[in-house]
Amino acid sequence: MSIITLTADDALKLSAQFRNASIALGDYLYAPENWPTIPEKERATLQSLEVTLLNVASDLVTRAVGVTIKDAEQSLDDLVTATEHARDVIRTIDNVTRTITVVTAMIGLAGVIPTGNAGAIFGALKNLQSAVKGEQTAKAKKAKA
Repeated sequence: MSIITLTADDALKLSAQFRNASIALGDYLYAPENWPTIPEKERATLQSLEVTLLNVASDLVTRAVGVTIKDAEQSLDDLVTATEHARDVIRTIDNVTRTITVVTAMIGLAGVIPTGNAGAIFGALKNLQSAVKGEQTAKAKKAKA
């Protein structure tokens, strides 16, 4: 376990990952081949999540600078890697329910980072990693079928 203090550069790096995920979600949502196939209720949910991701990206730049995470079981690189993997999954996702699961997990992580609560951050990170792994497993099964 270690102590992590987020610098302005760290917060900016994390913020960029969440912003990139928001863009990937928008690209998925508004793609001409996807839009008509997404049920209206899920479309509204995805639109809301896209905006929320963009908002948490902006908030991270100001709220996470100087946050100290004591007894951290993860590193900044772990957080960045998890958000990069989530963004990549969002770019290629083909299931609305799993999209919502991954994006909601990202928002949960973004929400706890500024608290500095190591346990909550670790839990949210594991939740995001699990959501991403679930999507990757589903894709692998689909590819084999």
